[in-house]
Amino acid sequence: MNVYDYVIAGGGVAGCVLAYRLSEDPNVRVAVLEYGRAGNHKKTIVRMPLGMVCFMMPNLAFLGGPKMTYMFKGERNQGLGGNTLDLPRGKAVGGSSMINGMIYIRGQHEDFDRWETLGATGWGRDEMLKYFKKSENFEIADNPDYTPNFNINGRPVRDQIDLGYHGTGGPYNVAPPRDPNPMCDVYFEACKQAGFNINPDFNGASQEGIGYHWLQQKGGQRWGMESAYALPCKDRPNVEFITEARIRKLVLNGKKVTGVEYDQGGETKTISAEREVILSAGSFNSPQVLMLSGIGPGHELVKQGIEVQHELPGVGQNLQDHIDTWVKQKSTSRITYGLSLPVLHRNVGHVLKWIFSRRGAFSSNTAEAGGFVKSHDGVDRPDLQLFFCTTIASAQASDSFFAHGWAMHATDLRPYSRGHVGLHSADPYDQPLIQHNFCQDDRDMQNLVRGIHIMRRITDQPAFKAHLGEEMEPGREVQSDDDLRNYIKTNCMTMYHPTSTCSMGIGPMAVTDPGSLRVHGLEGLRVIDASVFPCVTSGNTMAPTVAVAEKGADLIKAGT
Repeated sequence: MNVYDYVIAGGGVAGCVLAYRLSEDPNVRVAVLEYGRAGNHKKTIVRMPLGMVCFMMPNLAFLGGPKMTYMFKGERNQGLGGNTLDLPRGKAVGGSSMINGMIYIRGQHEDFDRWETLGATGWGRDEMLKYFKKSENFEIADNPDYTPNFNINGRPVRDQIDLGYHGTGGPYNVAPPRDPNPMCDVYFEACKQAGFNINPDFNGASQEGIGYHWLQQKGGQRWGMESAYALPCKDRPNVEFITEARIRKLVLNGKKVTGVEYDQGGETKTISAEREVILSAGSFNSPQVLMLSGIGPGHELVKQGIEVQHELPGVGQNLQDHIDTWVKQKSTSRITYGLSLPVLHRNVGHVLKWIFSRRGAFSSNTAEAGGFVKSHDGVDRPDLQLFFCTTIASAQASDSFFAHGWAMHATDLRPYSRGHVGLHSADPYDQPLIQHNFCQDDRDMQNLVRGIHIMRRITDQPAFKAHLGEEMEPGREVQSDDDLRNYIKTNCMTMYHPTSTCSMGIGPMAVTDPGSLRVHGLEGLRVIDASVFPCVTSGNTMAPTVAVAEKGADLIKAGT
């Protein structure tokens, strides 16, 4: 197939959704360009949910994680004392859905009302709910016996869920934890003792409260977007996935985009789109591709020796992400996951459970529980996301597997700080310049400090008493808010939820039209991925990215 109606530049989460939906019409010819490889869904490290901890672990690189990952590095953040953060992104068909924590969070209904307030008319809560349901196969509704005896607050979870908020039959399989760690129940009891309510469904009527996370899993295995959307359409005669293809730039004829120039196998090639090019390379790479093509802030382009084809000052601006900090606690019991001689037999059992029934520790993302809380009485809806991890291990510190304990995380949901994406050079193989400006607005740091106080309040409840050992990080000697601020500056991470660098709207800094997702002032080009969010949603961003792509596909089909 040499001639295409649509060329999708980027085969990540949104690109897979678009390929599936657009190729439903047998008369439409679709090509997807992706720098990574296909077929990663077959790899054990990908299928096994616990395998996610290996993707950034240098001494486990032989398992293949780095081959599926862009290891971007952010610029120094003044609000974090000049520290830099690692910014991994998925490099594969399916994008970051192949390496992420698999947590399914839609965000708060008010997030989408705010999108409309910011100019994204037609993207409110009711419209987005329609696309969340369209994409979803909610396992509890589709297969109630998937997790027998799955309870919270002493009652079956499925009896506490309003299924009107969920869909069945969609490609995106959403399931409860397959075999949750018993410490989750201890965490729930401690949260109740600390004054927080239990919420059986963060994606229902209200997000507030503590409970289990729904996961992008099926049968105890990762269900990334390659499995959900790419595989079901890859054998259609009207769609082609062109992999190991590095996008160089968009091809313009005046103010019309007609194709994409890319490298593959040592050759530079051009692919043409008779109808449109759809840029779906993500919140870092989509603005980079635009700028490499001469589309963006003129001063940024001229600085890199790129001829300005279309002045669009908002490209790369308005970067938002979630920043997170943690408290790590040693445990006197060995219920949590870890490697030690007394639980060797149990770990062998987990291996066998995975092999024969896809249950046990290897079916876990280690963050099966968490919640959404208000940082203080002055906010009207949750502004902190909590995670409860049934291990103190992390991908950056493999030695922590040899101890038992847990980690609690607190994430700032609606940051005030804004960053930007720019260019280090005009070389498409150079990573984009990524400046988050984390905690440049001090209100974000204040929220993280409050988060540590909340996590300690939960830890100090009677439910944890039988398990409580030493607080490893930050350590109980770190008490004052000033000391906690200093701790956070060197003990924080992004949650890998970048958005909003090609925001939809109607103002002078808007990049895309909310009615069509076309790039303002150009023909033949749309951007459809998380970069078009007017602002970051309250929680993990994969589910809303899928919903945006679902709606984007409908806009294209309607000829909008």
